[in-house]
Amino acid sequence: MKGLLLELADAVQHAVDAMSGNPAEVVGRGADGAPSTRIDRVAEETVLQVLDYEGAALNVLSEEAGYIERGGNATLVLDPIDGTHNAIRGIPAYSVSLAIGHERLSDVQEALVRDLVSGATYYAAKGGGAFLNARSIRVRPVDLDDLIFSVYLGTQAAPDAARVASQARRVRVLGAASLDLCLVARGAADLYYMHSKLPETKLRAVDIAGGVLIVREAGGLVLDLKGSELDMPLTSTARTDLAAVGDRRTWEALA
Repeated sequence: MKGLLLELADAVQHAVDAMSGNPAEVVGRGADGAPSTRIDRVAEETVLQVLDYEGAALNVLSEEAGYIERGGNATLVLDPIDGTHNAIRGIPAYSVSLAIGHERLSDVQEALVRDLVSGATYYAAKGGGAFLNARSIRVRPVDLDDLIFSVYLGTQAAPDAARVASQARRVRVLGAASLDLCLVARGAADLYYMHSKLPETKLRAVDIAGGVLIVREAGGLVLDLKGSELDMPLTSTARTDLAAVGDRRTWEALA
């Protein structure tokens, strides 16, 4: 499936680069009722067109369209534009996130995240390691005196997010979950922490299915906030908080 995932990412990159009109224009509602912008819709329609052209036997779970039964034995978990707000505000951090799975996050077999600004391509296959632009990547060995965290600190952040952030030497956040997870996978960040106080603003499977496999194949951990390995159903309605770390000692230091 790697070739197909690369083809899909290339097609989305080309469509976004060539798009005319206002990318922020609201053109409908997504599967969860949130507004769909033009850039989201263009990216999603591009993926669906390529799947039809290639005759790919994959069902689709997408941020915008929800679940589409296409007679497949596996499902493409798709966030056509992860970091939409970045894209429409001109912040250069947004991606397309693609993953092949079945019913749960834990059974995702392949994943690809394409940074649509830099073109950086992250890929992982279950049991096969993680790669950035075809180069093997690993999480960073922990140094508790030199921690860089990516922590969501928006208006809907839970109170403990500020406490977590205060324990890092530096705090960065991209605002696109797939790319924040990939920062951990490549060793650029030691922790990605997302804890929202509202259920409707927690992360969805489409946001993280690709990045979670990439972190795990790079040697890292993706945990729920109780410290157990994160798992969730691949559905439109499931939501979660998470902590992704390169080393469990980083998580333990937060207690």
